Amino acid sequence: MKPPRALPILSLVLLAAAGRGEIIERVIVKVNGDVVTQSEFEARQVAAVQQARIPADQIEKFLRDNNAHILQEAVDDLLLVQRAADLGLKMRPDYIKEVIEGIKKENNIASDEDLQQQLKREGMTLEELKRNIERNILKRQVMQRELENRVAVTEDDVKAWYESHKEDYTKPATVHLSQILVGADGRNPNLARELVARARGGEDFAELAKTYSAGPNKASGGDLGVLRRGDIAPEVEKVAFALAPGEVSEPIPTAEGYRILKLGEKTEGSVVPYEDARLEIQRRLNQTRTNEEVEKYLEGLRQKAIVDVRVREVPLQLTQPAPSGGTRLEPSAEALDPASPAPAPAPTANPDAEITTTPQESAERVAPPATGAPAPTPTPPPPPQ
Repeated sequence: MKPPRALPILSLVLLAAAGRGEIIERVIVKVNGDVVTQSEFEARQVAAVQQARIPADQIEKFLRDNNAHILQEAVDDLLLVQRAADLGLKMRPDYIKEVIEGIKKENNIASDEDLQQQLKREGMTLEELKRNIERNILKRQVMQRELENRVAVTEDDVKAWYESHKEDYTKPATVHLSQILVGADGRNPNLARELVARARGGEDFAELAKTYSAGPNKASGGDLGVLRRGDIAPEVEKVAFALAPGEVSEPIPTAEGYRILKLGEKTEGSVVPYEDARLEIQRRLNQTRTNEEVEKYLEGLRQKAIVDVRVREVPLQLTQPAPSGGTRLEPSAEALDPASPAPAPAPTANPDAEITTTPQESAERVAPPATGAPAPTPTPPPPPQ
């Protein structure tokens, strides 16, 4: 696995609260015995509000609409970390140190002291940062290991998509037309021929249209804009696409009268070659397939899990400040392994979704596993430098 260029502190603050030694606080949900505490949940709320750029007066509504989804994300993250333990995945301490150095470089943090000051502003400690770096990377490793073969896109897949969606890669022929419409009465065939002669003789077509046209666009000099095949009547289209740029047509008899066309510009139709479209199609198929497979995988973990939601009501106001103006270190596009599958898209929030289990009568004592406990094996090989 290629080392991340940097790992954003914003994404790492989320799971910090449950790891601060022995804490007495409210448990929101238990997942196979592991917990999401209220402080962790509130950190996730802060991150969600910051990411969505929610103004202060809309935070309560945003949280009411999205708390159920924020809770589901917390549950899914725990399930992935637990799955990493089942697979025996473990990060080397020196690799975590490399990631921290990447964070410092990416965010122009000069020293360990400056990093700790920034972490303090984020409400974290260095140990919490290390712990959450490990969790985030382990989650990505699980997804890569479990889903890589399922989301692979072959050349045949890309070609099949291109052939079945070729209309999406076809640029139609277009014409930019101006028009003079001469009404259909007894004398107007002669007027139409006169206007054609005057336009071909050098008089300004737009001024002639403003003066003589009966069309609705006379005020704009008869400008019809850019039109594709199929946008205009067949008898008019045939004449329009046969004109050369700057050419004025003969009068065209129609039900509304006589139409005189002038061609401004013309483009020929074309098809984007397969080689030019291949990478874009491959990315699209990979993203779609990844989203589908990640959701299926998470659903499988959820069905096997024992999830106990302990608290009926969760905060609708932020108890931690939502930073603005760059006070948080923003996520990097390649903060995690770019070869790993992307997370599934967030499901649409249900405004009526509520957490409806029995309230917890009192806070619980939350103690993380002892740091000296033996680590699962085997350990994955060191990431290539």
